[in-house]
Amino acid sequence: MSKPRYALIADDIRAKIKRGDYAPGDQLPTKAQLMEQWNAALNTVARAINELRDEGLVETFHGVGSFVQEPAPPTEDDNDDELGELRARVEQLEVMCARVEHLEALMMEVFSNLGLTYPAAPESAGASREAM
Repeated sequence: MSKPRYALIADDIRAKIKRGDYAPGDQLPTKAQLMEQWNAALNTVARAINELRDEGLVETFHGVGSFVQEPAPPTEDDNDDELGELRARVEQLEVMCARVEHLEALMMEVFSNLGLTYPAAPESAGASREAM
């Protein structure tokens, strides 16, 4: 299922801001320009701009336009949240690796019970596993 048009427009502008195509203080294209560029209705473009404004990426001045905001400096809470997310992901990966190792041991047992030789892992898989 594809994203709604307003989300695609917001994603495009967001990517351009992150890439530096639009720097802090730069004015975004007008709603009319975005409507033409995206072949979209005014409400669709307005919703995309509102989403970016709600995220703090742009500021809109009635009758003037929308401008890229200066990014807010990261706070300690942001860093703690990010660190917490990374720790949770590492835990998930460790659990998944343990499950895969368990499944592999079971498969080796099945192969052995059938009198078959368990296939060796490709060299590249072993190297990537050692890197972890």
